[in-house]
Amino acid sequence: MSPSKPSIDYETAKTVAAGGDVAARIELANSPDTRPELLYYLADDDDERVRGAVVTNAMTPVRAFGRLARDPSDRVRALLADKLTRLLPDLSRPEVGAVRDVAFAALELLAADQVIRVRTALSSALADVECAPPKLAVTLARDVASDVAGPVLRWCMALSDEELLDILSRRPEPWVVEAVAGRRTVSRPVGDAVVAMGDHGSWATLAGNPGADLSPKARRLLAERGHMPIGGVPPEEVPDPNAPSGIPSAPPAGPAEVSQRLASAVEEALRDGLAGQGLDKAGVEAVVAAASRRLDWAAGYGTPEGAGDKAARLAASGGLNEDVVCDALSWGDRDFAQEAVALMARVPVDAVRRILATQSPKAVTALAWRAGFSMRGARTLQARGAGIAPRKLLNARLGTDYPMTDVEMHWHLELFDIAPK
Repeated sequence: MSPSKPSIDYETAKTVAAGGDVAARIELANSPDTRPELLYYLADDDDERVRGAVVTNAMTPVRAFGRLARDPSDRVRALLADKLTRLLPDLSRPEVGAVRDVAFAALELLAADQVIRVRTALSSALADVECAPPKLAVTLARDVASDVAGPVLRWCMALSDEELLDILSRRPEPWVVEAVAGRRTVSRPVGDAVVAMGDHGSWATLAGNPGADLSPKARRLLAERGHMPIGGVPPEEVPDPNAPSGIPSAPPAGPAEVSQRLASAVEEALRDGLAGQGLDKAGVEAVVAAASRRLDWAAGYGTPEGAGDKAARLAASGGLNEDVVCDALSWGDRDFAQEAVALMARVPVDAVRRILATQSPKAVTALAWRAGFSMRGARTLQARGAGIAPRKLLNARLGTDYPMTDVEMHWHLELFDIAPK
């Protein structure tokens, strides 16, 4: 390992901050040895790259957050949003009350930001934090942009049932209802509201949500609409097939026909629901294709094929990819996902199981990288494959990039006796 570069003395650092070239100022803003008062000064630098480096420096004083929250660069403000949400768990301690107040004030400024990119960055990061400030969570959950409100409505546990019911009553747009239907836990009042206001997309999500506590009425209505909830329908809620109706009954549909009807209904409902939501035709069709693909995947559970055999068959036909693994995880099929990842990463399935069992965000991310996943797929593998809590998930760098170097990821894999390819 090469020796670290010696830090410059304070007087030289002041000279660089006041008038050094851009590269020198960026280096100074990045250095953990730079004094807090100089970082506060650099928070007002003319170059956004310098100010961005100030945001990411752990030594930057809290009093700079207010200034950075008003930064003219949306990139700098987005970086600050990500940093502050990562600090939230540490800000819950009583001894940091003054620091917390400053940080919360900066977060509230960012939540009201006029640039959607900044609010989206704040929302996506906040959704993974279990100790999110309720006021901030409510502000973002009520945002008019689906990219901002959606992650908070779906994942943030700081929202109360009262807030969720109020949001549903005021804004029953399909994407809002669907996000609420997919929350980790759904109470009976919220579930009833989703059934009353939703469409086929949100009904399917609610019926397949193991964390939804559904009332008997909600279960019956979902079943009538073609979405059998987990646990089925209580016997007292099942209509008597022998009761007279006065209407001739149609012949019972076979499983294939029912699946086809359900798939068609979901596709049509998704297209209608996504209309006018800012997605182009290709984006709408991508969402519809994903939904149809997952319905097809679920239909395959009626066959006796084992997880390893299915993964091998798909690999042989060229059909084994990240989407297939994510589809399986969406249905809770970890056995198949483990077999598939093992084939894609070219490692023993026992090694995959050991890595997932550690619940180490970095080790699981390294495994996903070796399997050729995007960082989005890596997050899915962390959350659904390893059961890592949202606040502990390893996030992408710059939105899509892996946050570790190739060397770091090889190192994490070598801990499980996985040599470089």
